[in-house]
Amino acid sequence: MNARVGILLFALPGMLAAQAVVESAMGVGRAATSTVPAQKAGQAIGRAFDGLGRTLEPAGARSTAVKPAARSVRTAPARPQRPAPTKAQPKVTSVSVFPPPEHPVLVLQPKPEVTLEDPAGIEKGMEYAEIVRRFGPPSLTLTTGPGEETLCYAKKKASVDVTMHNGKVASVQRAGG
Repeated sequence: MNARVGILLFALPGMLAAQAVVESAMGVGRAATSTVPAQKAGQAIGRAFDGLGRTLEPAGARSTAVKPAARSVRTAPARPQRPAPTKAQPKVTSVSVFPPPEHPVLVLQPKPEVTLEDPAGIEKGMEYAEIVRRFGPPSLTLTTGPGEETLCYAKKKASVDVTMHNGKVASVQRAGG
């Protein structure tokens, strides 16, 4: 008798709980492998693309007398029929779906070419701003001390080294052609 009571109290609830777990897992697995949600999503996407196709069709290609079908049948959207090109009618190669821009298109013009003077014309006493304006920025700038810089201009086979002291040319050294 004690064995039967033990089975009823301990073994039977364990077996029933195991059965409930298995049945629950099978239900979840069945729901996960069901194709109904995927089919409904595919139908919704198909309707969206059909609506988009109708929106992008030319106005003359749409049929004005459309009767609803007795039942829903899904078909591919019809392509508009184009007349065969004749000698008087040019062949259309592309059609723009987008409206023309509201504002005119900005056309960038190339910068006018700036002609700079030959760096060999740099003289003692000139200021930095005038040198950059007339001869352009230097190829290389070296800071040699407080308030002192050396500007290097290189042009073809010639180079000009300009020593600046407090913003003014202190000396000019020319090398090459």
